[in-house]
Amino acid sequence: MKRGSKKNRLLDFYLGIPVLHTLALLRRARRWPERVERIGVMCSPALGDTLLFSAALRDLRLHFPVAHIVHFCMKQNLAAANILAGADERVVIDLTRPAASIRRIRSYKVDLFFDFSSWQRITAVYSLFSGARFSLGFRTHGQHRARGFDRTVEHRNTQHEIENFRDLLRAFDVPTGSEPGVVLQRPEVEPLAGEKDLVVFHLWASGARSWLREWPEDRWIELAMSLKGERTLFVITGAPSDMERMVPFAARMEKAGLRAVAFSGTDGFVSLSWIVCQARLVVSVNTGVMHLAAILGAPTLSLNGPTANQRWGPVGRCVTGIGPADGSGGYLNLGFEFEGQPQDVMLRVTVDQAIEAARDLMKRCLPVRPSESLAVETIRSIEVSQTG
Repeated sequence: MKRGSKKNRLLDFYLGIPVLHTLALLRRARRWPERVERIGVMCSPALGDTLLFSAALRDLRLHFPVAHIVHFCMKQNLAAANILAGADERVVIDLTRPAASIRRIRSYKVDLFFDFSSWQRITAVYSLFSGARFSLGFRTHGQHRARGFDRTVEHRNTQHEIENFRDLLRAFDVPTGSEPGVVLQRPEVEPLAGEKDLVVFHLWASGARSWLREWPEDRWIELAMSLKGERTLFVITGAPSDMERMVPFAARMEKAGLRAVAFSGTDGFVSLSWIVCQARLVVSVNTGVMHLAAILGAPTLSLNGPTANQRWGPVGRCVTGIGPADGSGGYLNLGFEFEGQPQDVMLRVTVDQAIEAARDLMKRCLPVRPSESLAVETIRSIEVSQTG
């Protein structure tokens, strides 16, 4: 269920609520199982949400060291799921195919089912029919999804999303404390081999009204001019669908006297992660790549407009987020609350703010380097199953 699709959200709301409430009438009260051998987990298909969810997944693994953990994910977040540690198996489902997805989930016969998504009614329906002996999820204001679970925790818009994930675990006596983490894998061919000074720029967001979370190209070039060294290479990253914008922008930077290259990996996040770990600095709008860079430990600067840093900002060893200089913006909670809000808040993030924040980051943080990140943890052998 794409957060960026208004049609899908309306269907999920107006159809999902009555369906969920009607079906919930058939559910019997259940107790927490005495033995937990199999656990199912699900989170939002958004890449940033999935990467932040990695902390909760690691906590679950520590608390249930011998349980078989199945991560039910979607094609949209499979690239992020592929670099998470903690699950024994990944199963790809399609949120828009309820019958097939419910059959798929039920076939795994899990004891516990954790739904870490915050607003979708469809995932609450899946939880309701998961076949789990006990299900857990969020009670989110205005979303009417709590009846899909045996027990709920309030989802709060006054704290960072990672704390909401931790609240869901803590409410059921699962200790928390793990930080988000991903597994860095060596790409088959090392990208940009031989380059010694990389700065990564990620200009484009995704999801609902993504253009309202983007910064003017002129300001990116002005920022780059303040960061360039003798051999600095600016790596312009994005999804394959962004290439028609990335290539002209890289050419525009070259014309301004900067070295630049457009990069979109063909191996999920593997090659991109390798580049990020070598970067002197990563500057990104608030999106999944920003979270990836922060979690990998790269010096990461997030440019926030509609998105509040304290709600969705970067989490990592060396991060900072800046917002509009006039203190406006920060009105997004679940990611689609644009109606009636100012549309120009990214224009209020100044170049001077970005330059100052970038210089501060580079002063106190060195690049991670891939060899460091590779030592963080090793990933279990994971089986990925596709929905039939």
